Amino acid sequence: MTGALRATVVLLCAAGAGCGMMESRSVGEDLVRMQQEAQVAFDSGENTRAEALYKGIIRSTPNDAETWFRLGNLYARTDNPDQAANAYLTTLSLNGADARAWHNLGIVRLRQSWAAFLRANSMTEPAQPIHAMSAEIIRTLEKMPYVTEERSAKPAAGPGGGK
Repeated sequence: MTGALRATVVLLCAAGAGCGMMESRSVGEDLVRMQQEAQVAFDSGENTRAEALYKGIIRSTPNDAETWFRLGNLYARTDNPDQAANAYLTTLSLNGADARAWHNLGIVRLRQSWAAFLRANSMTEPAQPIHAMSAEIIRTLEKMPYVTEERSAKPAAGPGGGK
């Protein structure tokens, strides 16, 4: 290989690596921008926009536990308990030490239990044993914070006070 050809090959390789680095940096910047936009949308109650942004981030980085956690918070806030629980479970599959996700999953599951016992109670006659049992459990659950709708639903927040 002549000196000029070798120099051309080196320049092309360097240029190609530089373009790859620029593309990688651009993708990273796009993800950071999307995360910021998703948080702003979440904070301002633009739930549909926040969901679309969080899902877009997850498509790009499916193993990002923090985004799954934030999506779970969105679903919990918008009364989608099954989706919230699934998002928290995904968070925990990626980071089993996330106490916030364990906490929020517990809150979601308590609310689901409360709703199930309310339904069971409403479908039974007072003379049926299950009516009294479900009523007792309902009373117990309603004494717990964050279970009933009348109480402020406050899932554990993300870093920096964000949701």
